[in-house]
Amino acid sequence: MSTFAEFCLIALALYLWESMLWLPLRGVALRKSLRGNKWRVLEPDRWLAMREIGMVPLPPLIGAGRIAPCQTPPLMVDDEGRWLLETGNGKRILIDAPEWDDLTPKAHHLGVGKYESRLSSPQILASLKRARKKGLSPAQAVRQAWRLALSPIRAAREWRRWRLVSGPLGWMCPTLTCGFFVGLPALYLNTGSFRTLCFAGWLWTVMLLIAAQLWWLGRRVYPGARAALQMDALLAAIVPFHAMRARELAAVHAMGSTHPAALILADSDIRNPWLATWIRSLAFPRPGQAADVLASNAITAPLDRALARDFLAIADFSYPPEIGDDPSAAAYCPRCHSRYLPGVVTCADCGGLSVLPVPGGSA
Repeated sequence: MSTFAEFCLIALALYLWESMLWLPLRGVALRKSLRGNKWRVLEPDRWLAMREIGMVPLPPLIGAGRIAPCQTPPLMVDDEGRWLLETGNGKRILIDAPEWDDLTPKAHHLGVGKYESRLSSPQILASLKRARKKGLSPAQAVRQAWRLALSPIRAAREWRRWRLVSGPLGWMCPTLTCGFFVGLPALYLNTGSFRTLCFAGWLWTVMLLIAAQLWWLGRRVYPGARAALQMDALLAAIVPFHAMRARELAAVHAMGSTHPAALILADSDIRNPWLATWIRSLAFPRPGQAADVLASNAITAPLDRALARDFLAIADFSYPPEIGDDPSAAAYCPRCHSRYLPGVVTCADCGGLSVLPVPGGSA
């Protein structure tokens, strides 16, 4: 194998590595379908997962403007003042009521006393800081953050703003990618070194334009993530593979304080299976799991407001599963929709949650 071929293979491997988006395990990335307003949910623990983060593969060249990495506030508080922290791996921990001094921002984390929760973007921290400046208590700030995170109107506005401000990246990133992997090798093999160097200089100019766009996003559009976006800008100016995926990397900050359910509801994708599964997990907490009950109590009110926009309620998602391929099923779990034969009264997967009879099922 020639040295040039080895270079191309190494460059391709680096580009594919940059095409992997790493999110906290409690985060969710949405990918919009090519037609219509349907969203596909990409969970970070499906392909490769570590202790706190997982990998979401991104398609090269295509689909850059259809990725929405979403994440919600890691803290929850119910009306009785009980607090819950969701760690980076999705585990929920009951904690004592924190004061403002107990909430400490760290590198990619929010520290709450002796616990930490990994964040994909500092946008959530920015919303808490604004609430503190307004004189709100931590409980009021967290409730406000959840109202905003679950608002379909705000989610639609944030998505439109992101599509608008990231427009230049939509053509600069693919141009850089095609120029690096197609134009540069073609010139190297068919023309002299001078033209190849001139073309490489032009590609570097495109990289600088991408870096300038990221820098502007951090200063003017998403000031809460200024430091992260400026670091991405510096990397995009010197690392071509980082610049090629700049739009996806910046999208983490654009939707970094939006719940995926809000974006799904904003497009009235009410038949989305992930949405129904998530709502049922709130409507039917597992027996003996205090964290499930607290999360349900804390999120029910803002979720009801979000569903009311489409004249829906939480109860509308408590429907039985399809049993056409399993006519012997007599009962089902209202939370996970597992189906059971006659005689089973609880769901083993959901901690002993009582099953419900299937309408028209086996006796």
